[in-house]
Amino acid sequence: MKKSKKIDFSIGIFDIISDSIKDKIKREASNCELYGLGVYTDEIVIEEYGTYPTKKFEDRMKSAKQIEGVDFVFKVNSTDIKELKRIIEQVYIKVLKNK
Repeated sequence: MKKSKKIDFSIGIFDIISDSIKDKIKREASNCELYGLGVYTDEIVIEEYGTYPTKKFEDRMKSAKQIEGVDFVFKVNSTDIKELKRIIEQVYIKVLKNK
C-alpha cells in the first residue's frame, strides 16, 4: 500500500496518553512514511492552556517517542501560527536530512 504522505505530525501536551490517543496516532502514522509528535513545553501548557502538566516536559517527550508509529518528537514552544510553521519546517528539514 502506498503511503499517502511522506511526513506528518500532531501537536499536543501528551501528559496522559490514553488508548484512544495511541490508536489515533497509529492510524495517522500508517498513512505516511515518517510521523512525528510536537510536544508543548511546560510554559506553553501553563500560559496558553491554563493548566499544569503532571509530568515534566522531558518525561512527556520520552513518553511520546515510545508510542507505536512515532518516528520523531520535537519541542513546541509557541502557539503563534507563523512560529509553528517555522518550527515544523526546521524539524522536517532535520528529520529528512537524517533519514
